[in-house]
Amino acid sequence: MKKNELSLHQALFENFCFYKDRIVAYSKTQAYTHQDFTDSIKALALYLLKDKEIKSIAVCVENAYTFSIVFIAAMYAGKTPVLLGNITAHTFDEIETKADMVISDLSIKETAVPSADITELLEKADMEYRALSQTDRDAFNSQCFSSLDESSPIVFYTSGTTGKSKRVNKSLKSMQIDIACSFELSDSLESIEGLRLISTVPPYHMYGLTYRIFMPILRHLPMTTYMVRYPEELSNYSMPLVLVSSPAFIKRLDTKIKAPDIRLCISAGSPLPDEAALSFYNWCQCAVTEIYGSTESNSMAHRDNRGDKPLFIPFSAVKFVKIEDGYKLDSLMSDGYSRIDDNLEFEGPHFRITGRKDKIVKIEENRVSLTQIENLLKKNPIIEDAVALVITKNQRTCIGAVCILKDKTFRQDTAQHTDNSVENITADRKAVVMTLREYLRGYLPAVAIPRYFRLVNRIPVNHMGKRITPLLEELFND
Repeated sequence: MKKNELSLHQALFENFCFYKDRIVAYSKTQAYTHQDFTDSIKALALYLLKDKEIKSIAVCVENAYTFSIVFIAAMYAGKTPVLLGNITAHTFDEIETKADMVISDLSIKETAVPSADITELLEKADMEYRALSQTDRDAFNSQCFSSLDESSPIVFYTSGTTGKSKRVNKSLKSMQIDIACSFELSDSLESIEGLRLISTVPPYHMYGLTYRIFMPILRHLPMTTYMVRYPEELSNYSMPLVLVSSPAFIKRLDTKIKAPDIRLCISAGSPLPDEAALSFYNWCQCAVTEIYGSTESNSMAHRDNRGDKPLFIPFSAVKFVKIEDGYKLDSLMSDGYSRIDDNLEFEGPHFRITGRKDKIVKIEENRVSLTQIENLLKKNPIIEDAVALVITKNQRTCIGAVCILKDKTFRQDTAQHTDNSVENITADRKAVVMTLREYLRGYLPAVAIPRYFRLVNRIPVNHMGKRITPLLEELFND
């Protein structure tokens, strides 16, 4: 069997004697072998298997090694792993509709379903597993670890066009095909002595799961357990690296620091600006391999960006089919999903992305729902109406919000008042904006909170009642 056809089960248990002493992951203080890894998976699977009431488990674990143990053990135990995406104060609202249990290494408040700290859980599971007789342990291993059903479900939650949390159902098989695609990018990686995978992104969303977790496991590529949070940390590495990162991180790089030996840099979420790609390439002599994909579609295409405006190349498992209003997807990875929300412009078999069709936008590789922002603002008791839009100020793309307040005290043209009253109104408006920002922090990641607010008497619309975007954008030109 070719390496790029390996299943997750085969990567874990086929040729076990050959891999058992290989390093799977590094923390800052210790290394974990393949045998450590599979023993922990077995112990936790047995522990989870005992609770028949638990059918699905929300995996909110930032540590890549322990995340992998929980995620894989859940599937061997017949449970559905659920990934909730970005973690905010309201991530666990209505959690009872999404999962039966939460396992986490994050500081979370009490949830409506049972929750467990991953460190304590692994300790309990390990103690119970070691207490088994060798006969019972062998019987359990034979029963549960002879295979892994490739139709095993995986559930993701991500923003939809309505702004509400959207459930996306996937399968283990589609994820494994996704990783087979990654082998098209990295054929020579396993021959590089001392190669290690580091990451600036968490594992609990589609991109993180694919390239932060599945790729190193199926590649037998050692990964770090922790996230690199600051660009300056890259200078600490002396070994050859695979860097799984994001456009936001790459754009923040200080190219004055010493460049590590980066052999492959993967980025996803939004197109990387040409100047950032060129700067990165000049810094470390490695192109940024950008992945075009989504939670629904998995990975669809890639390009090696050196700042030279390259086109995207579809992965071999993916076909784009022309339809009346754009393109649909033909891919075994998509689990029936076919809609392409971006406008694509093809040149032969390759293409560029020219924009999005819906009100989901990308800000610093984060998927942001303008509809969600608008709905949250309109639910606030001081807001009568609101519209959110993407604006660019000082060469920075961000969110702007135009709001009508219910309190008519603020619906005044400051030009009609004395200097003193203008100052009072300005102060009051600043207080309103601060209140709105604080309110939104409870629901949205920082990148989705509007950077600029405009408080107006009316929102400009055309004769059909549709908002006039150019007039809205003009409000932010001062």
